[in-house]
Amino acid sequence: MEKNYESKFKVEFLSTSGVYKTPFTVIILFQFFIGGIILVLINLWFSNHLYFLLTGNQFFLMEPRGEWYEWLLLPMSLYANILLFAFSIILFSAGIFKVLNWLHPPQEGVFKKGSKDWKYMHRRFWTAYFPIWLARAIPLPWADIVVFRFFGIRIGKNVVIYEGYIDPEFIEIGDFTMTSLHICIFSHLIYQDKVLIKKVSIGTNCIIGPQTIISPGTIMQDGAILGANSYTWVCQELKSELIHVGTPVDKTFPIQSLEESQLKAEKIKKSKVFDGQHSKINIEKGGENK
Repeated sequence: MEKNYESKFKVEFLSTSGVYKTPFTVIILFQFFIGGIILVLINLWFSNHLYFLLTGNQFFLMEPRGEWYEWLLLPMSLYANILLFAFSIILFSAGIFKVLNWLHPPQEGVFKKGSKDWKYMHRRFWTAYFPIWLARAIPLPWADIVVFRFFGIRIGKNVVIYEGYIDPEFIEIGDFTMTSLHICIFSHLIYQDKVLIKKVSIGTNCIIGPQTIISPGTIMQDGAILGANSYTWVCQELKSELIHVGTPVDKTFPIQSLEESQLKAEKIKKSKVFDGQHSKINIEKGGENK
């Protein structure tokens, strides 16, 4: 591991974060298989009863035999199976994730391609990828937060997380924070043949605007706001109670109250009216001089 990564990982532009496809991506097929096996085993008795109602026969002998009201339970069974499939994979994958962390605990730093830290970073990513996708796909608005917590992300209470990408490790989000649509929070950054892994800390009462990127090592103090279409530098700190904008962030603005915003809007409106009247008077005077 290389130390002093804050100074050594200076780049002229923000490179694309991501992960490479590795043989470990086959874990997704294994997760799908495990979820399917659990689904079949738990539903075997119900399917057996419905088959008996249709044909008078059973797949295998089972008591009690099917009843007519089980047809009424079929729609509920279908919905329950979707949730069963999703949460079976989520719990199973969370167990694998913990085993990977036990085999090689994640750590911060700059690591070269092919190193043990590089490989386990990819393994942890692909283990968490499918469960997080499932949590976003099922119609439960709180499911993704539960899954993020399963995989080690520290998320406080009353946090709002809309659609976006969040790395499954070294992320901390404080209470009452809100993220917008299409955001990315990276605790890792791949650049050429190296990967930087650095903890991201987001304080309480923060707002992360839409179409934004938070780079590894970013610290958002309590009450900080990251404006729309902005991104942070590696290890950049965003001060409290300020609006931060830029690509990368290089400008800050004070947060205005509703009353202050209304007064400012009135002043702008009056100045435009005054400018318009002033221009009209100058035009009229010009006509008289002619």
